[in-house]
Amino acid sequence: MFRWGLALQLTLDVLIGLGAYLGILPNSLPQVPHIDLLFHAILIGLLGAFLDGSLGFRRLTPGLPFPRLGAALVILAAGIEEYAQRFSPRRTSTYSDFIADVVGVLFFSWLAKLARRSD
Repeated sequence: MFRWGLALQLTLDVLIGLGAYLGILPNSLPQVPHIDLLFHAILIGLLGAFLDGSLGFRRLTPGLPFPRLGAALVILAAGIEEYAQRFSPRRTSTYSDFIADVVGVLFFSWLAKLARRSD
């Protein structure tokens, strides 16, 4: 399940990212302030949860329950991508977007691990 979810979520995230970089999708919705933060948390958070589950919730550091490898990799990639937005005339790089990414990854990775335990 996690691998299929990862494939679908990665495809969706890449398509949305390309749409934003190419100017096909809007970067904000003025009618709903800060809705982009919710989108960041959900889209990147689900990506982190699916990668975390696909890697078997493998720990990054032995003996410590968190951070786990999948979540750490997605947070790292999100940080690099957020910084790269500084070089695009169509995108804006903000700390709040990155914080939303991190919060989403932590929440959805926790939720995925919790759901896995209940199976």
